[in-house]
Amino acid sequence: MAATPKISLINVYFIMLLSLGITNHVVLIPLLLQKAGRDAWMGTLLTMILHIGWVYILFFIMKRTRQQSIFSWFKESYGPVIGWIFVSLTTLYFFWMTMVIIRETTTWIRVTYLPSTPKTVISLTIMLLCVYVANNGIRSIAIISGILLPIVWVLGHFVAVSNLEYKDYSLLTPLFVDGYTPMLKSMLVAGGGFMEMIVLIYLQHHMKRKMKYLSIVILSLLLGGLTLGPLMGAIAAFGPVPAMESRYPAYEQWMLVTITKYITHVDFLALYQWISGTLIRISLFLFIIADGIPFKKNKRRLWYVLGIGVAISIVSLIPVIDRQIELFVLGKYSPSYLVFLSALTLLIALAVTFRANTKGG
Repeated sequence: MAATPKISLINVYFIMLLSLGITNHVVLIPLLLQKAGRDAWMGTLLTMILHIGWVYILFFIMKRTRQQSIFSWFKESYGPVIGWIFVSLTTLYFFWMTMVIIRETTTWIRVTYLPSTPKTVISLTIMLLCVYVANNGIRSIAIISGILLPIVWVLGHFVAVSNLEYKDYSLLTPLFVDGYTPMLKSMLVAGGGFMEMIVLIYLQHHMKRKMKYLSIVILSLLLGGLTLGPLMGAIAAFGPVPAMESRYPAYEQWMLVTITKYITHVDFLALYQWISGTLIRISLFLFIIADGIPFKKNKRRLWYVLGIGVAISIVSLIPVIDRQIELFVLGKYSPSYLVFLSALTLLIALAVTFRANTKGG
């Protein structure tokens, strides 16, 4: 097989901002508001600051592994058994997270725009498109991200500016009316979302140059801003209580937009933003899942990605699984999600440290 084309730092930024940014809007913001109300923005801000220190662990891992494929590194350093356990753990994680986003996107589209269309049709249509993109490789994902993100960015600023007349930023205070507990709860939720930057470890061997610590910090702050901006906007536009009761506060800000008195109902533009993020997120996760297996033929890789994608769509529609995903999105599993990603990051860091010390000895 030919060598996989590598991507630049700006490509990495585009991919990460779209694939992780969609979660900040869909899952994170409603949860933050439900857990902490107006205190949520302060909790998110503090988490952003703490996360600057945490991402050094990611930089440490990437430096010690010399940005080699983390899958190959585990197999070479600890043997095939440990290597395949790590691949399996990774596959389960990305399988679950893909189910979450495909379920949320399918449900939102059906409720908002296509009430008469079966969820199966919506889910499989999106998934087959993502399978096609994922099978074409990381370069294709990067190119599509580069096309989609600028428009998503412009639309995001457009909705923010268009709604200024409805926003009252004095609603962001007073803070800590109910003590510090709500803010701490919001930090747990925000922390779990920010921990998704572990994805960088799985992309490191596809980068043209080694990623510096400052580059990771900037990316962390940009992702934090994608959460903080719409979160503060939702509180300022609707007030803390209505924002807490809203299912999709970022989307509902679009419903306030009017372009003169003759043009209203431009909330369909939110569909572009949401689908763009979903497309890149699912395509990236399917690509990473397939990246853990050294396929000798491209055709086998295609069938594997297709099988995984269709399985995710079908399983996510099973009523019992659908309910568990809903509980996850509503925050029942937030602390466990934070613990899992933190533990996985630390486990990789310890494995890298131990192996490095062994070699040094």
